Amino acid sequence: MSDESRFRELFEQTYTPVVRYAYNRGYRGADAEDLVAATFEVAWRRLDAVPDGEHALPWLLAVSRNLNRNASRRARRERGLIEPSVEPHDVAAAGDLADRVESREELLHALGALKEIDRELILLVARDGLDTAQAGEVLGVKPAAARTRLHRARNQLAGLLGAPTISERRSTINGASATAAEERA
Repeated sequence: MSDESRFRELFEQTYTPVVRYAYNRGYRGADAEDLVAATFEVAWRRLDAVPDGEHALPWLLAVSRNLNRNASRRARRERGLIEPSVEPHDVAAAGDLADRVESREELLHALGALKEIDRELILLVARDGLDTAQAGEVLGVKPAAARTRLHRARNQLAGLLGAPTISERRSTINGASATAAEERA
């Protein structure tokens, strides 16, 4: 397969998820188009480095993430500020936790309190629809480490929002099951 054919196939298979990634990070209009174009420009220049099959999308999203981070650092330098990189569009990333918070600001504050890699892991899974292994690929961590980080990040986010953590919910469920079993006996 020629380089042009391979790139065309890559583009057709991954364009929509790359655009969704850009929109999920707050890019709109020409800015989104620029990020997507820059991502595919890197893919074209480094076509030999682009993995085949299901690993191509995480590779492209890692490129987009790096381009996004570079743009964010550049913008902060230009403004002379360091501020949390959580935006209002991140609200949906908390899933069912969104119903438990008092305000968007509370959720944004909680997301902003997470380490950048943990916040990004939650967003890749919740907003971009990647599985944990693919999200780990984007972030450069092994699948087992990504699962552990995601579990911890979700627990930390729940704790910051005053919601029960996953472990607390399991304990409640297991306790209720044990009580019900004792009542039947």
